[in-house]
Amino acid sequence: MAVIELKNIDKFYGKGLAKVEALKDVNFKANKGEVVLIMGPSGAGKSTFLTIAGSLQRPTSGEVLINGQDISHYSEKQRGNLRLNEIGFVLQAYNLVPFLTVNEQFVLVDKVKKQNNLSKEDLAKLFKDLGIEKLVKKYPNELSGGQQQRVAIARALYANPEILLADEPTASLDSQNVEEVGKLFKKLAKERNKAIILVTHDPRLEKYADHIYEMMDGKMSQKK
Repeated sequence: MAVIELKNIDKFYGKGLAKVEALKDVNFKANKGEVVLIMGPSGAGKSTFLTIAGSLQRPTSGEVLINGQDISHYSEKQRGNLRLNEIGFVLQAYNLVPFLTVNEQFVLVDKVKKQNNLSKEDLAKLFKDLGIEKLVKKYPNELSGGQQQRVAIARALYANPEILLADEPTASLDSQNVEEVGKLFKKLAKERNKAIILVTHDPRLEKYADHIYEMMDGKMSQKK
């Protein structure tokens, strides 16, 4: 069974003459242990897809299934719990708290989500896998963009979600760093049994994907 599945999703914004269809009959699924790319140009509907898959907004029609449960009609509290426990986000802005050290970012997660986070031993291994174990006392403004991104990935995985959603994770990286990030996501998916969904227009990531979906004008098709 897919850990996340979207069935016949439509999303409309506005009314009357201003009505816009952002997603048109979108169907998608991802399994644990897989890296799945959502590709397409700006304005194709990728961001809308990401927010619906991540339970940040509801579709106009259709079903969003997490482990077989339709979350489309969940209350705000239920959706908040879902994002806290089942879905991790890595956003383009990284969203690290500027006045907290790397280590303190994880202490903050503990205050928000008190149970089922990674153990200290597993977090130390994750830091090592990501190459950030020597950065724990530094503040975000002391880190490079690539380092901030790795901290953001670690923070998202620390809560031990089944699904990781990343928005344009290679947008500001050169080719060498893209290779490293691609290998890293592949490794994390396989070794930690996560469904990793990357929203991107970067074809350099294609070789690391188990499946590739393309979006154009709100419609989705499976390429691989």
